Amino acid sequence: MAVYTKRLILPTGLDRAGIRRFVIETFLDELPGSVDEKQIYTYIVEDCENNEIRLLRRAWLNKGMDFKVNFENVFFPGRNRRTRTPSHDHIINDLRLKKEYDETAYELLAEKIRRIYSSEEYEGINNALRDIFLPVGLLTPEEVCLTLKWLFIEQDITYWCDSGRSMLYTHLENNGLV
Repeated sequence: MAVYTKRLILPTGLDRAGIRRFVIETFLDELPGSVDEKQIYTYIVEDCENNEIRLLRRAWLNKGMDFKVNFENVFFPGRNRRTRTPSHDHIINDLRLKKEYDETAYELLAEKIRRIYSSEEYEGINNALRDIFLPVGLLTPEEVCLTLKWLFIEQDITYWCDSGRSMLYTHLENNGLV
């Protein structure tokens, strides 16, 4: 098994289509596997204050461009065991805790989520998120917001001809989180 770790940094100024194209073109540069050797790729995509957010590449769901968002040092509860991969429900629960803790501070986070959803704000967002004080949940405001960024991108790639990122965003809206 060949394991590769690379850095994936989105160029600034891309719209949804540009982001999708950039990420897919990055994946297209991966070496093909064989019967004798599988290729596994890890992409470091975000440098948070306390963690790195990574994408894990193997098509678990048999969708060629599928990836999982992953943390090296955060464990989320699972049905049978802990996981380093946050689900949509993990994110929803984390955001609920933050909103219940301080609705005024939460509104700053919700505004960042809305801007990320609209592909308006990526560059320099980390420092603004680090200034939001919501010390509850498993993730910092920076980690939860940047996780959503990559979950939105994953949905845009997987469901491009459908609603893409709006499926997750609608789930956030229906829970009163954006």
